[in-house]
Amino acid sequence: MSYEVEVGRFLNLPLKKTIDVDLVKPMEAFIKNNNLNKSDEDLMRSVREFDAIRKNATAKALDKHDSSLKVLYQYYDQLSSLNKKMPFCEGVGVNVLFTWKGSLDKKKLTSGTPKLSIANGNFELLCVLYNIAALMTQIGSNSNLKTDDGLKVGAKYFMESAGVFNYVKDHISRVVGNLAVTSDLNPTTLHSFAAIMVAQAQECFYMKAAAMKAKLQAKLAAQVATYYKDAASAIGSGERISSLNQALEQCQLKRIYYECRAEYHEAKALVDGGSYGEAVARLKRIEPPMKILMKSQSKNLVGTDLNAFNTLYNAELKQIEKDNSFIYLDMVPKPDTLSPISGAVVAKAKVFDETEKLSAKFNDMFTALVPLSVHNALEVHDGKKKELVGRQIDRLRESNNLLNGVMSSLNLPAALEDVNSSGGDLPASILEKSRTVCSKGGVETIDQLLKDLPDALERNRQILNESVRVLDLEQTTDTELRQNFGDKWTRKPSSELTAPLRQEAAKYQNIIENAKKADAIVREKYHTNREGIEILGLPEPELKKKIPAAGSLASLKGNPVIVELKMLCEKVETIKAEREVIENELRETKFDMTDIFVQALTSDGAIDENPLSVQHLDRVYQPLIQQVNESTDSQKNLLANIQRASEQFSVLKQQTAGGNQREEMLKKLAAAYDGFQELSSHLTEGGKFYNDLTGLLLKLQTKCSDLVFARKTEKEYLMRDLQQGIIGNASEVADPQVPAHIQEARSVPPARPPPPASAPSAISLPSAPVPAPRRNVTTPGASAPPQPQQPTSVSLPAHMQAPYGAPPATTQAVGPPQIPAHQQAPYAGYPAAQAGAAPAPYSNYPMQTPYPPQPYGYPPQGGYQPQPPQQQYGYPQQQQQQGGQYYPGYPQQQPGYPGQPGQPQQQQPGYPGQTQPQQYAAYPQQPGQQQPPPNYQG
Repeated sequence: MSYEVEVGRFLNLPLKKTIDVDLVKPMEAFIKNNNLNKSDEDLMRSVREFDAIRKNATAKALDKHDSSLKVLYQYYDQLSSLNKKMPFCEGVGVNVLFTWKGSLDKKKLTSGTPKLSIANGNFELLCVLYNIAALMTQIGSNSNLKTDDGLKVGAKYFMESAGVFNYVKDHISRVVGNLAVTSDLNPTTLHSFAAIMVAQAQECFYMKAAAMKAKLQAKLAAQVATYYKDAASAIGSGERISSLNQALEQCQLKRIYYECRAEYHEAKALVDGGSYGEAVARLKRIEPPMKILMKSQSKNLVGTDLNAFNTLYNAELKQIEKDNSFIYLDMVPKPDTLSPISGAVVAKAKVFDETEKLSAKFNDMFTALVPLSVHNALEVHDGKKKELVGRQIDRLRESNNLLNGVMSSLNLPAALEDVNSSGGDLPASILEKSRTVCSKGGVETIDQLLKDLPDALERNRQILNESVRVLDLEQTTDTELRQNFGDKWTRKPSSELTAPLRQEAAKYQNIIENAKKADAIVREKYHTNREGIEILGLPEPELKKKIPAAGSLASLKGNPVIVELKMLCEKVETIKAEREVIENELRETKFDMTDIFVQALTSDGAIDENPLSVQHLDRVYQPLIQQVNESTDSQKNLLANIQRASEQFSVLKQQTAGGNQREEMLKKLAAAYDGFQELSSHLTEGGKFYNDLTGLLLKLQTKCSDLVFARKTEKEYLMRDLQQGIIGNASEVADPQVPAHIQEARSVPPARPPPPASAPSAISLPSAPVPAPRRNVTTPGASAPPQPQQPTSVSLPAHMQAPYGAPPATTQAVGPPQIPAHQQAPYAGYPAAQAGAAPAPYSNYPMQTPYPPQPYGYPPQGGYQPQPPQQQYGYPQQQQQQGGQYYPGYPQQQPGYPGQPGQPQQQQPGYPGQTQPQQYAAYPQQPGQQQPPPNYQG
């Protein structure tokens, strides 16, 4: 690309330079401040990509190639789209200061280069458009001017750049306001650029027409001269810019050059016509300007073919003048009496359409980015638009149905065609309708479309039912939990939270019901016209057999009634064609309200959607609505005239034999054809409707699923908090009081039992360390809470209490014991109790006989010999007995071991005797030492 004004065969305009700015931080700040998907990482990624696109389009050097234009196109399209959703402006928008330097100042590389800084996205857009137009001038100038394709490409870019320059000229003043613009953005300068580009495009067309007739070349050259004259005038009347002096001189020289060219080609055309005198006058007329061009030191600005043209001109002048002097002797008129040569306008500035995207494949990076209020307003507006369009289309279709019904009932135009045919020929209209039905698949196509409707309906119904089901299930669960927890269930009720989704579901349910009714109407119409459609789908020979022959109506040819009726039938076809065009325009008319709503939101802080929608809908659709009104009104008079003329025609053909049967069949076929067309249209629209509805319902289902998932997660968190609160409250329950008889038992220490007698044992038990005697450090009056799920708990005697620091245990007051007494642990809360064994029960309950446990991998013993319990956590194994009473089938237990120092030995009535662990001096348990856990086996 170039940053200098280059004047060669064509003028190249330089690109503007800008100062790099950071777009990421201001855009992220705007998104966060306006709550626009601030947690969306994809949006933030798009912001960073957009910033990179600007740097690529404005900071990097661009080649004179189409690929460079695509880079500018991409940035312009993205900025144009984003500026409507996220306005770049001070205050309420994205606050970014865009700075652009002038491109026509030769001091552009110094600090004194003129520049303009505005915090306005529209200013950025106009500057990018300027660069697009300037790069187009460079690409057009670099095209291959020796080929037709190259000239065509050059003209294309010159005309497009002229349109862009005109657009920038028309909008720059409104954007910059009272600020002083740089010289290249001055409206007069932009007008000059546009005029030069149009002249250069016309010059390309002239060069492309080198092989055409001289008369056409003269007109093209004359228009080139006119365009360059306008361009020179625009440069001269605008701002004085030193870098454009050479461009001004080029325009002036080219004006003279192409005036000479036009006169030369006109002279050649006159010679071809035999007017040698006027040809000589025109060639002599250009002699003075050609001398000026040849003496000019800037003649190279005209092009390399000036010298060749001068030689050719002089040779042609001598030859034509010689021929006229010796042969033709035509009078040579004075030059000032010659008529001017009219130009042929081929090149025009292509109007720039700001609503069209410049990129061939534009992909909006910020499709989902729109303020919520704007999004809601757009949805409401779209609903009103669809309602208005649908209402007008329904009016057109109702009028067409009425018109078709009347024409079918009168057997028109088929009845008129019988007048011009013999009795056995088929009417041309019936043949045409038959071909149309066959080309569209006939009755099989309708059958298939009808077959697809129930499946599509059921699919949509299932999706909707599933969406409602998950909402109902979630609401039921929420209601049950609310009843169970009462006021503690503090989250928002599902009935309130899901109200919008249920309203949407109800709307879709109503749509489905209406669609179901419409399907039933379509099926009824199909059954009514099926036979006629099948006949129309037959081959022509079979179709001819189905239609009765008619009597000769040749005598009615030329009858005024026939002529009038035929003319009225043609009007019917015309009005139907007009309505089809109106319907297409109603459907295809599109306009975007996003920028209007965004502007209203920016200026007023809120969007008053209704007046804005009504105003723009009326402006856009009022002309089409007027056409609908005129069409429906004109139909009334048309139908009245048709019925009148048809009655007169019926009187004329009453005497024709067999006419009634043929007429009835033709009416039936005409009605069947109208029904086929209507069915095809409705069923096709129905299929598209169901497909579109499926997409909407899937979105609804996704919303419902997301909401249910979020509610489920919220429910789990809330239930966990409630359960933790319940557990915390349970730990604060007061401990039960110890019974009095237990307190008395604790007051008297029991007698110390004698040491056990040494007796042979079936197995030798390994010795284990025993705990050292503990000091009396128990806090007076302290007691442990009862274990959960115990009906009644009582405290044990002192000699049965667990050592200090061990978990407490309770005795079970009722129910048979699950483990024999000899397997009970002496200290509640230690491993035996933790494994599920209860303390010693009352002695009046019978004991069960379980299989004996095996200690530490020793082999099982024969019979039901009681085994000592496994030693756990370093405590000695104990043997239980019930106060001298032994269980049947079990051997008598050894006497109890001596009690611990400081513990009472007195037995309480009704409680079995409790043996105490034997103290082994060799293995005392050290204070604070943790014993290793046992290795369970067996």
